[in-house]
Amino acid sequence: MSVDVLVTASIVYTGDRVLRDGYVYIKGGRIVDVGDAPVPEEYTYATLVLGGEGRIAAPGLAAYVDAPAYPIRGLKPNLAERAKFYGRLDAESLALLSLPAVYEAHMAGVSTLVIEAPSKAVAIDLASRIGGYYLTAIPTCSGAAGEGTVSVGGDGCPEEGANLVLVGGEVKIGRSRVLGAYSALNYRAAWTSVPRIYEGSLSLREALGIPGGRIEKGARAEVVVYDARRPPGMLADLYELSLDEVYRLGAPVESLIVGDEVLVDGGEHLRITTRHFNEVRRFASSLLSRSR
Repeated sequence: MSVDVLVTASIVYTGDRVLRDGYVYIKGGRIVDVGDAPVPEEYTYATLVLGGEGRIAAPGLAAYVDAPAYPIRGLKPNLAERAKFYGRLDAESLALLSLPAVYEAHMAGVSTLVIEAPSKAVAIDLASRIGGYYLTAIPTCSGAAGEGTVSVGGDGCPEEGANLVLVGGEVKIGRSRVLGAYSALNYRAAWTSVPRIYEGSLSLREALGIPGGRIEKGARAEVVVYDARRPPGMLADLYELSLDEVYRLGAPVESLIVGDEVLVDGGEHLRITTRHFNEVRRFASSLLSRSR
């Protein structure tokens, strides 16, 4: 039986419209309906009811993430150095090491991740283990390729033939630059320097053929719910902010719905826990001690 979800919020940003006291009804991983209050009676019997007064609902973002490199980010390795690091480990290990970065991204409203990795096996592992949407970006200097992937160049890896090019903390596609927080340790903080977060997310989706990005009937469900009942987002629901301002607020993510799964609820990630962080720490410590 398909789980259905009703999200209500003081403001719903669809990407095209701003709805006061709006609702989003999701079933089978798709948005069935979105509109203004009152909520149709048949939706009030949903399996899960999320959000409520003082919340802001917005489209989940797409972002490029160098997730498997999380343990060595403090060394600020370029793409070629990261690719060499990936080559030393199997897909299962890289998926484990990706968990802290995936956690950061999900807790910052990112629902679709373009994962930098040597093969799509890492993305497949994350999708089955954690849930959410993933696409693999394979560094051109890794010498690997595969169906259902894109290539990435820059920072020591050839740019020729790459679908994406990493340039100074951003991801470049053709002449346009899109959101890329791959060099950051905190995605929310990284967005303070990105001029157009939502537009960048849509550009990344369009360039790579990733669906979604709007809250509209028939779209696959990618919805982030922010808690605007207390600082730093307190009172934000009383104003009509731009979507970029909403993402920059720093308000905590209360819920994240991706497809037919709720990955974050009550401000807690339901799939990535302290146990996972402890596993990553032990493994990362072992790797770093052997490299010295």
